[in-house]
Amino acid sequence: EGQEAREIAVAGDEYSFSPAGISVTKGEKVKLTFTNTGKLPHNFRVDELGVATKTISTGASDTVEFTASQTGIFTSYCGVGNHRSLGMEGEMEVK
Repeated sequence: EGQEAREIAVAGDEYSFSPAGISVTKGEKVKLTFTNTGKLPHNFRVDELGVATKTISTGASDTVEFTASQTGIFTSYCGVGNHRSLGMEGEMEVK
């Protein structure tokens, strides 16, 4: 198809994502770049959509490409240690 992926940037620090809410369209190709703006290692995951960046250190970025195959509202979170329970969560809405 040669469809251009829509680029989305997410930053993470202790202990939140910016933006916390992301909206994508089902079937849309998405290129998500996660940048660690905090002091501790972080990652970005949305389990139901198979989105998982590497765990990266301060100032680093990791990019993942995905196409959402289902609609709904899914939780994004940092899978490092107890970061999720400390509030490092967000939402990804697929329309």
